[in-house]
Amino acid sequence: MNQALKTTIRLGMTASVLIALTLPLTAHAADKVQVYETYQDEVKGIELYSVSQLNGDHFDAAVIARQADGSYAKWQEPFHSFVQDGSGLLRLSGYDDPEQSYVYDVKKETIIRKTPYTVSPDGKWGYLERSRYLFVPGVKPYSGHVAKIRDYYLKNMQTRAVSIYNSTERRFDAFWLNGHTLLENGYLETTKQNVIRTYDPATGERKELLKGSLYNWNRAKGILLYVKNEPQRLPWIYDLKTGTSRLLDGNSEMKALFPYTTPPLVSKLPQELAVNELPVIQVPVLQENEYFVNVDGTSVGIPAAFAKEGVTWLPVKPLAAALGWNLRLQPQKSSYKAADYRYELTGSSASLVLTPSNSFITGGRMYLTREQLKLLGYSSIVLTPNMDY
Repeated sequence: MNQALKTTIRLGMTASVLIALTLPLTAHAADKVQVYETYQDEVKGIELYSVSQLNGDHFDAAVIARQADGSYAKWQEPFHSFVQDGSGLLRLSGYDDPEQSYVYDVKKETIIRKTPYTVSPDGKWGYLERSRYLFVPGVKPYSGHVAKIRDYYLKNMQTRAVSIYNSTERRFDAFWLNGHTLLENGYLETTKQNVIRTYDPATGERKELLKGSLYNWNRAKGILLYVKNEPQRLPWIYDLKTGTSRLLDGNSEMKALFPYTTPPLVSKLPQELAVNELPVIQVPVLQENEYFVNVDGTSVGIPAAFAKEGVTWLPVKPLAAALGWNLRLQPQKSSYKAADYRYELTGSSASLVLTPSNSFITGGRMYLTREQLKLLGYSSIVLTPNMDY
């Protein structure tokens, strides 16, 4: 994969939805099916299309599958689109929500609710980015604001331990360079500059390569395209093997070293189909739990658990359902719930109050700690990873 800028991946992951929502209605013929992504396996006879179609004043989006008899049907709600990202799975939805991410496993022909990590080339580490929103109180005379926080997760694929290794409001990107080395690019608060560096999750070692911003890279050739932190913003080539830089020799070299090619869509889908009239097929949906937590002898499957700065966070919702907790939102001063929420969590023998200062929320999901479970009266909390996940 020569193109590494994450913007390309992000655009691909959302194109099937965004294009349908943002293009003017006149851009589509009234009955033309717009195909945004395809997946075909002739050996297994799998033929899938992520499409939309203008229907009056709105678009019908769907995943369409060719049946064994040659007819077409669409997947059930709410699965309207998919994208291929090179992981061997088709990503469907829920990228910012650790409890609501869905992928399609083409081998099992099943939709699976799980966390889709991008695994390192050597298979030893997984990487994941999620964003969340946090109310940041202001310092007088300034008022508070809602900040978009980007969290970057790493998963040790041998131990299955997951941790947030970086959180920032600033621009930050990371890509697997080789083995399990991450190539990082972002703003460094300590130096007040954009930097490009490498990070080894196995050792925690970082190495600064350049002061600048990454524009592109070519993994096969081991080169980066970047600009220095200077007004001219000239394009430079950095050789990862030699550690040397030189100016890019014009657009022709840019195209030669960093070709942007999108595989053509191969669609066998008849254009006369009416998406809203297609029959619905029910694709099996399974939940895969990343962890199991045993609380005083009761085993609970949980979709996610992770550590941040040495503190392990566990999801409230599945624990509450399994252990019979009651969760109640108390009255608050602000109309913005995330600013000063207070949830009273009541267990069988004790209760506690969860606030922004002692809980963690991402993807609209609340997390608490082992210590808080003990405050609820539990004594034994054992977290076990799903080694098949």
